[in-house]
Amino acid sequence: MRRSVMVLAALTGLTLASVAGTASAAGQGGIDPEAAAVASIKVSLTQAIATAEQQTGGKAYDAGVDADHGKNRIVVETNGPKGVQTVIIDANTGKVIGQHQGGVQD
Repeated sequence: MRRSVMVLAALTGLTLASVAGTASAAGQGGIDPEAAAVASIKVSLTQAIATAEQQTGGKAYDAGVDADHGKNRIVVETNGPKGVQTVIIDANTGKVIGQHQGGVQD
């Protein structure tokens, strides 16, 4: 439980830093596309992590927001009874739109 709280605290910090970067970039006449994606999502990282953990029976150790062909999604990696699994969640609806064994392919 303590580890999950630490992971969530770290992810919240990253999210806030990313949003702050958007404000900074906007002040310079530009906007960071990744920060814009984070700012526009409707599902929180906490909700996405809970969904992924329920789906896999594991604990989240990494999560992030990205855009795939213009659609925002949250990618959560968990480790549990079935090993490392990646769960992809629609950032607007909170529904699982993909899942596979192993980590995210770089």
